Amino acid sequence: MLTFDEEQRVAGQFGVAVEQVRRDHLISHLLGAISRDFSEDVLFFGGTALSRTVLPDGRLSEDIDLIALGRRQEIAERMERLLLRAVRREFPDLQWRPALTDVRDTQPAVIITSAGTAVRVQLLNRTGYPSWPTELRQIVQRYADAPAAELIVPTTPAFVAWKTAAWADRRASRDLYDLKLLADHGAVTEDAAELFRRYGPTNRYPSGALFTDPPDEATWRRELSAQTRLTVTAADALRYVRGVWASIVPTA
Repeated sequence: MLTFDEEQRVAGQFGVAVEQVRRDHLISHLLGAISRDFSEDVLFFGGTALSRTVLPDGRLSEDIDLIALGRRQEIAERMERLLLRAVRREFPDLQWRPALTDVRDTQPAVIITSAGTAVRVQLLNRTGYPSWPTELRQIVQRYADAPAAELIVPTTPAFVAWKTAAWADRRASRDLYDLKLLADHGAVTEDAAELFRRYGPTNRYPSGALFTDPPDEATWRRELSAQTRLTVTAADALRYVRGVWASIVPTA
């Protein structure tokens, strides 16, 4: 059970509303169940995977992004059946709305409580995704009552390269913010540059052309302030990430 003290501690740490902490707490229990029943069946990737491994102090989780390592339909059917059952003691009122088997792989299913706390769960087909390097890694569960979890995730250089590719594709605030934190963490490396060249959208090393226009500042704050306490502007984050990449790849 999420205690009041723990709820307040996490809300204060990240500067967010308690509703966001409750979603993050639910995600911890869902990740524990996925680890127990599906650890060999899925790749856990994206911002939540990053925030539960390399950057646990970055921003709170909002969704769960997975890639099926086997037949997506079979994994979706089992996950739909087993996931809510596994967390029923802590969350007896959960529902799928819609369920995994009711959506295409590129669309999220939603798990929701009667109080309205919702978590998007996306289970993608593996086809069409590059073979980024992965590893089995301990998941930061953040809450005392959440079960331990281990899942297959991208390696740290792969996280950096994948996030850079995501930024190149959609220019989302969350991707730039995560890259800023990864750069702070010292994770922007030659290995990450090589992975971006090999698997990214340009067949080249990251260049300054990827980092010319920051998100609008109002958009930046609107999209990120619910997940973390922002201490950097979009323009400063872009300038910093561009500079770090340039120090790794001289032509950036």
